[in-house]
This record gives sequence, C-alpha cells and structure tokens, in this order.
Amino acid sequence: MTAQLAIASAGFAALGFALCLVFCALVKRSGIVDEPDGGRKQQTTAIPRLGGVAIAAGALLGSLVSFFILLLAWGTSPGAGLSRLFTEISNLLQGYETVPVFVAGAFLLGLWDDIWTANTKLKLIALAGLCVGVAAFGLLPDALTTPWGDVTLPIVLIIGSAAWLLVFTNAVNFIDGSNGLAIGSLTIMLIGLATCGTLVGAWSFNVFWFALIGALAGFLMHNLRGALYVGDAGALGLGALFSGLALISGLDIWTIATLALPFLVDVLMTLIWRAKRGRNWLEPHLDHAYQRLIASGWSHLDVAILYWGFSAVSAAAAYIAAKGGGAAPFAVFWGLCLAGIALWIRHRRAAE
Repeated sequence: MTAQLAIASAGFAALGFALCLVFCALVKRSGIVDEPDGGRKQQTTAIPRLGGVAIAAGALLGSLVSFFILLLAWGTSPGAGLSRLFTEISNLLQGYETVPVFVAGAFLLGLWDDIWTANTKLKLIALAGLCVGVAAFGLLPDALTTPWGDVTLPIVLIIGSAAWLLVFTNAVNFIDGSNGLAIGSLTIMLIGLATCGTLVGAWSFNVFWFALIGALAGFLMHNLRGALYVGDAGALGLGALFSGLALISGLDIWTIATLALPFLVDVLMTLIWRAKRGRNWLEPHLDHAYQRLIASGWSHLDVAILYWGFSAVSAAAAYIAAKGGGAAPFAVFWGLCLAGIALWIRHRRAAE
C-alpha cells in the first residue's frame, strides 16, 4: 500500500508539473511582459510575467484530474465521479473557506498589477483591507501562544493575523527579484508547512499538495533560466496561500514564523534600514540582501541556492521544534532569528 501511495503521489506531482509546463508555454505568448528599466529590474530584455497564472492553472487542473482519477480507482463510474468530485472538494474545504477567498483576492490584485500596472499605494490599501476582512471573518488561529500563556482576545488575534497576512504576502513579492529564489524558497516553506502540519493532525497530504509542488517545479524550469517571471499574481497568490494555511494549520505561531524566517529577516531588516535613512518604503530599490549579493557579482543561481539552503534549515528546525513542543518552537525561532539578523547586518556592513 505504501509503495502504491508513493507511485500515485509521484504521478499527481508529475501531472501538475506537465500541466504547468503547458500553461507556461501559453502565457509566454500572452504579450504581457516585464520591461527592463535600467535600474531595479536587472534583466536586459522583456520577460513574460504571467508565470503565476501558469502555476495556478497547473495546480488547480492537476488537483481536479487527480481527484477524479482517485474516484475512478475507488470504483466510481465516470458519470457519478464528476458529481462526487465536487462533493469531495466541498468536504475538503470545510473549515478552510476563508483561505481560497484570500488567495483568490490576492491573486487578482496581483493580476491587476501584472496586466494594467496598478497604483502601488492603492494596491497596498486594497491588500490590507483584504487581510483585515478575512481575519475578521475567521482566518485566524485559535490562540496566540507565548511562554507566558495563550492570548485569545479576539481583537488581538484579528489584528495580529491581518498583520501577518499582509507582511508575509508582501514579503514574497519583495523577495521575487532573482531567478528561482522566491518560488524555490517558498516551495520548501510549503513542504515544511505541510510536513509540520501533519504533526498536529491538521491535515494529511492530499492530491492538492502534490499537484501544487509539481506545478511549482514546472514553473521553476522556466524561471531558473530567466525565461518567465511569476508576476505579482503569482507572488501575492502564493504568499497568501502559505500565510493563510499557516494560520489554520494548528501549529504554534513560532513554528510558522521559523518556516518564514528567510523572507522575514531580509524584508523586515531592509525596511528598518531604509526607515533609519528616511527612504520611502514604497519606492523600488536594490537594498535587499539578495539584491546586494547579485550586485557584488553573485549569480542568480548562487543566490537562489543560498536562500534555498536557509529555507531548508528553517524548515528542518521548525519540524524538530514542533515535534519537541513546549518552549522549543519559541527558543528555536529566536535563536535562528538572531542568527539571521546578525548575518544580515554583517552583510550590509560589508556591502557598504
């Protein structure tokens, strides 16, 4: 049975991978591209930027087909299978309804920017409103855990959840400036989240996870070569997916934050650094650690592998801490966080 599950899982991932490759080829012909600007955008030619659409299409269609295949394998007839397919999906989403709403909203905001170049402030306000809205309607954890006791006051949970959703979703977009870095790291974070989630019984692996990971791998085949960008739709949508699932995973908030540390440290330290120098947070810039590494001569692949390594270490540490329980997640988070901050400061000083 284990071997059969492994083969089926690999098949579902391969399906998402193949479908994403097909959609990548289609969106590259869309004519919607990211133009070089001689500054922050470091490419020399226009690059197609609807990779997020290809990932979404590959993952969703891959999931639907995978579910249908499973139903047929259970002996369901094709006609009855189609009817049961939507029933099974509806059952799977029970209790998670706010997550797809948030992901869809963030994805559409990003798509608006990808196609029509949205006003930055207006997009940020709209995303902030979406974060507050979904938090108020239930996209929040049961409690905010601390070493001094759990915080369950609704207003605190709503504000904290909205802040987390806004910060991480934007963080993915900020980090998405080097081939393979953001999506490769986020893939590792999602695998870490899914694995840690099984420890608390929040979920078991299902076809959605395998189709999604396969689709992400398919996109990276293009993105690592600099032939296709994920775009704001993909960055915001995937950031919303991770941050939304994290809130309802049942995991300790410190475990979740540990998974996200590679992005959080770079983004928050960069914002603090810019604020101290009176620079506008909303202006495009080249002040992130990964951008400074590229400017110093590192290749995009070298920088991506470095961040993948950070993400893998954080995921492994988060899993070990979650399994240990107690104060372990809190201690692991702050230990890695302080180490990350020290590395960021050292790098910044060397760059200056």
